[in-house]
Amino acid sequence: MTVLFRLLLCVLLAQAAVSRAQPELLPALLGGSGAGELRAIEPLVWSDPWTARERLMALGDADAAPTFEAARNLLLAQSLVYLHRNDELAEAVAAGNAALEGSSPARLRHYLAMLDGVSAARQGDLDGALGRLATAAAEARGADLGGIAVLATAELGYAHTHAGNYEQALQVLQGAAEAALASGDAFLVAVVDEVYGVLYAYLDEYDRAIRYFRQALANYETLAYPVYVAEAVYGLATAYRYSGDREAALAAFRRYRDIMAAHGDAGGRFSALYGLGMTHAEMGNCETALPVIAEALGAGGPTDYDAELLKRAAVCHARQGDSTAATAALARAREIIGGMPELAGTRWDIGLDKAEADMHAALGTYEEAYRALDRYQARQLALQRENASERSLSQRAALENARQALQIELLQEQARVRSLEIGQQQRELRNERLGFILLAVGLVSVVAVVLWRLRDLRRYRALSTRDSLTGIANRRHIFDRLEDLLEGLAPGRGSLSVVLLDVDDFKAINDRHGHPVGDRVLQALAASLAGMLRPGDEVARVGGEEFLLVLPRTDRDGAVQVAARLRETLRELRVAAGGAPIKVTASIGVATAGPGRDNPAALYAAADEALYRAKASGKNRFELAAAVS
Repeated sequence: MTVLFRLLLCVLLAQAAVSRAQPELLPALLGGSGAGELRAIEPLVWSDPWTARERLMALGDADAAPTFEAARNLLLAQSLVYLHRNDELAEAVAAGNAALEGSSPARLRHYLAMLDGVSAARQGDLDGALGRLATAAAEARGADLGGIAVLATAELGYAHTHAGNYEQALQVLQGAAEAALASGDAFLVAVVDEVYGVLYAYLDEYDRAIRYFRQALANYETLAYPVYVAEAVYGLATAYRYSGDREAALAAFRRYRDIMAAHGDAGGRFSALYGLGMTHAEMGNCETALPVIAEALGAGGPTDYDAELLKRAAVCHARQGDSTAATAALARAREIIGGMPELAGTRWDIGLDKAEADMHAALGTYEEAYRALDRYQARQLALQRENASERSLSQRAALENARQALQIELLQEQARVRSLEIGQQQRELRNERLGFILLAVGLVSVVAVVLWRLRDLRRYRALSTRDSLTGIANRRHIFDRLEDLLEGLAPGRGSLSVVLLDVDDFKAINDRHGHPVGDRVLQALAASLAGMLRPGDEVARVGGEEFLLVLPRTDRDGAVQVAARLRETLRELRVAAGGAPIKVTASIGVATAGPGRDNPAALYAAADEALYRAKASGKNRFELAAAVS
């Protein structure tokens, strides 16, 4: 019996090393009437926040003791964080703070202070959120409440990201990541990974954003926290959307909608409608998009997100020829963004000019379109320079490398600790008749740990540099290569050009022949481009139907020759589609490095502007970016 008991203890200890208890919300010494009921509800805050909300609201009592009310409102507020009931969240936090007394447990005070910052962010008060969350994180660390400090720091990183303070967000999240990894708490690690996903999506590093969202999703699914699973799925859908993989985005947005609907959550309805409406609009499916956008605008979502919907609605109305509705939608979007000074100069604000350019282009008023596009390009370039500055890029790489190094170090340390624990168990069981069985269990556990850690280490190695559909380089690789080439380009002692190509009417090919044929078009085009490269040239797929050629040692005239040869090559390209072969054409933009185009973002933006003119001028042609002095 003793041997069996020790064998069971060995298994339980091994399990404890890879699992964590649910996050602790209530203080250990909470007592008094009703404390037992609150402790029974506490696990539901994570596993079923919808039920937790109902039960906690039913417990409200004006005559309850202050500590009980503070604790009840804390649980209620945490339940509401991702239920999209921002007014209820603000009320619960305010009531919890009002019930605090001088003798209230420190965990209650610091957790409510963190939730106060979260509530401010959810209400759109980013300046208030930044101050409150920074204070909450510092005070929680000072009170030795590490878990609360990590959550507050992660939320601070999210608020900085939403406010466009990307360098501050990177710095803040580095500290949160180190503390979460050191704690070994899977939930804290997942929360930080999720915010990293949001940050990298804002930085247009979609491969990295998708990786972090997937890591967070895997942990949330293991913990069985459905509302957090839903939020990670939503983040993943948004990253897919921005990366151009809109079919994957639609599938993920639908999964999010289904998770929330299964729990009768009307609060998630706006988020699902927002994602679906924006994605359909970006795909050009305006007949589908406009009704969904109208439904979303009536669902009572955050006003800044309403502005994004209105931008898309303006372009869709313009494509349908309704200039009055288009102009009204864009004017309303400008009114909303203008009423939020903290968004001035951010991508939310700058996107208004891009929406105006797209709207005028769809209406055929090209002069206005070009003026709006010029404004957008100038402001976007300034923002990209700020985000892609040499200091920011090197700092970002250093922070990411430090984070991965810490993960590897902690994994190795955990494996060493596990080995020591198993060795101790083996020594304790040495004189037992079944000692050899426990030794076998220990060896198997060590092997399992090593294999598991090796899998984690491989996951944090460098990401693949190839595009899975076409086999050529992907966006991440080509921009890293372009950055290296530009850094080594001495002024006046070398040339570098890029050619940006976008398949004309690719959506029509997908709609008429199906996505498998569209995939064959992209594969055939990639093979054709790779076949015409010179030694040292590189080509990559950087978007859905967009390809970028990097041409070292090539001046403006040489790039023009490449673009002309490329257009002639495409004229001969045919792709089988069951009936008549498909003829493929493309619009091309050409840009050469020089003053003001000495970083990847600026050079790419110049080529993109030239491509935009090629599209607007009738497609199946190439245009040059303005020459640099």
